[in-house]
Amino acid sequence: MLAIMLVSMIAIIPTIPTAHAETYGPKMNKKTDKVIKSPDAALIAMQTGVVDFSPDQIRTADIEKQDADGMTITQDLGFHMGFIGYNIRDLATIQSYWRPTVTAWPLHDADFRHALVHCYNQLAIVPAIYGYIVTPVRSLVPPAQSKYYNPNVPEHPYNPGSPFTSTPGELSTCGILLGAGYTFEDAGTIGVVDDADYWKCPGGEPVPYMEIWTPLSEVAPTSYEHGQQFVADLRKVGLAATEANGNHGFLALGRDFNEYLSDVYDDAKFDAFMVFYSLGRIPSQLYTLLHSSQDCLTHPGRRNAVGVNDATIDADTAIVYFSLDLDDIETAAKEVQEMLYTPGLTNEDNFAFAYMTLYSRSYFNAFRAPVTGIVKSPGYGSDNSWSWLNMDDDDHNIVYVNGDEPDSFNPCYATTVYEWCIIGAALDSLTAVNPYNHADIPWMASDWTVTPVGDGMDIDFTLRSDVEWQDGKPFTSADVEFCLEFLRDYHVPRYASCWETLIDVEVTDATHCTVHADKAGVDLFYDYAGLAAYLPKHIWDRDWANDQAVLDYDPREAYNVAPGYTAGPHPPPTNVFGTGPFIFEYYDEVNMVDEMTANRNYFLSWTEIANIKTDMFWEVGDANKDGIVNVLDLTKVSFAFGCFIGDPCYDADANFNMDALVDMRDISNCAYHLLWQKEYP
Repeated sequence: MLAIMLVSMIAIIPTIPTAHAETYGPKMNKKTDKVIKSPDAALIAMQTGVVDFSPDQIRTADIEKQDADGMTITQDLGFHMGFIGYNIRDLATIQSYWRPTVTAWPLHDADFRHALVHCYNQLAIVPAIYGYIVTPVRSLVPPAQSKYYNPNVPEHPYNPGSPFTSTPGELSTCGILLGAGYTFEDAGTIGVVDDADYWKCPGGEPVPYMEIWTPLSEVAPTSYEHGQQFVADLRKVGLAATEANGNHGFLALGRDFNEYLSDVYDDAKFDAFMVFYSLGRIPSQLYTLLHSSQDCLTHPGRRNAVGVNDATIDADTAIVYFSLDLDDIETAAKEVQEMLYTPGLTNEDNFAFAYMTLYSRSYFNAFRAPVTGIVKSPGYGSDNSWSWLNMDDDDHNIVYVNGDEPDSFNPCYATTVYEWCIIGAALDSLTAVNPYNHADIPWMASDWTVTPVGDGMDIDFTLRSDVEWQDGKPFTSADVEFCLEFLRDYHVPRYASCWETLIDVEVTDATHCTVHADKAGVDLFYDYAGLAAYLPKHIWDRDWANDQAVLDYDPREAYNVAPGYTAGPHPPPTNVFGTGPFIFEYYDEVNMVDEMTANRNYFLSWTEIANIKTDMFWEVGDANKDGIVNVLDLTKVSFAFGCFIGDPCYDADANFNMDALVDMRDISNCAYHLLWQKEYP
């Protein structure tokens, strides 16, 4: 479906055992999330032992300092992408709901946005601010989504040109503007650009005042600086708003991240905004960010905030989301990327450069000793569900740096990573992902089949019979039916791209159900499997006044079931709960800290989790299952090379793809993952 941190107790927490025994759920007893907004304060908290885990390191000096201090630093290319989105709607629309006094709206013009790209000095700004932790990108698909990444997207290098000397039509900011009918007003009359100068639109109206929203400097100083530097370059050619020019042009404005995301996605009331997304294996962001059905002006809460509306883009992004063929998805995704960044499109296709891409992150995560059991995952980094199940330290409590205050604890509404690092720990999915090779594995569903039916699909899930909600009530097929149909019936915007395809969920018995969808897609399947246990029926089956009432609900109220239902045998403290490994206890808004305790009624024990992890890591080449892929594994595979099942020399542990033959594919698998570790340190 998209990261930006002291503590007093305000609730009595049940006594937590100090010694481990074979039991169920995560290794640690308690997960604590502290809001520390300043990277400087987060570094000090790590160095002084106040916190144990500081995710998403964004400053190279911090990484190197923590590494020198003996902390565990992990690095993974990220399923991550950042951009500046422009409100590309036409003038009449903008006047009707957002800026009634503007007389021109140049952001509707693809030529104007093309000019802006050439004034973005990406290859200077990005390395100078972020160093080696990010990769500049040219499209909405990052390199980590390697199969779908298009390296042939046209480049638009930094070339601002000059309003005095650029030739109309040349590939520079000023040349593109002049060629498109914009005129430069040399108000300072000194022959060089100064703060009094500005541009006029083709109709003669001055370029209006426009804000680019970025996170606040104290929360995300690098992102804030990024926006400021872009506008500084715009200022050099007369495109920045100044008092001297009557505020005609752009201003980079730091705002509270949660607040401006609400303005953007709930109301589409913005000029331009900076945002960063965590992504998945399939580039479904192309659908949610570009398809016309996801326009948040028409459907508040959806993610096409910029206003892209094009039949060709709709067709290609629909293939990305609604196809079961990975090769078809690849072709469509690469076509979309090229279209988005190809100049010269007609005004009817006025979507080019709606998103000015910035960079993709490499995830650098820092852990204080003696935290152990860290699981690295390419694309996802080490801040993943397997780490949280597996990590532990001496006091069996991991304290995590949360970069900003959570805005909502309602899974139907919560938007940012700051909320989901908390809510997500209480929830679980029907399927899971092998963190090492991204293969699908059974989880709360022990089995499933996907059957194409016309343009749609049927997904038959077989559920485990031993999964419980955190209050002790059994999790059954009826809960899957309720959850998915509730999201559809109450039109929950955040998940519209999924539930819009839902016909119904058919329950056969407590452990078998079928999801009937009128579209088929790989990522659509992941969405259904992921959303199926978000909302306990006995909590959410209420008489809601309207769709908005669902979004406004704060489930932090004391545990209480809906009318007509009985309470579970071990009630959690609040209605923020699911089937996941951690139970939400409280959030202290004054001290900005929450605590979550281990769910000891989880359906997997430590031994089972360890065995699953060993089997998953074997698949990437750990033939002797010692937790590291090295020459010993290569030797083991080499001894069995060329042997079929049934041969005396055949070794099943060397046949990673389980095709009954040890061959070069097994050798290559082992060699590719050489020196990978099952866990760190």
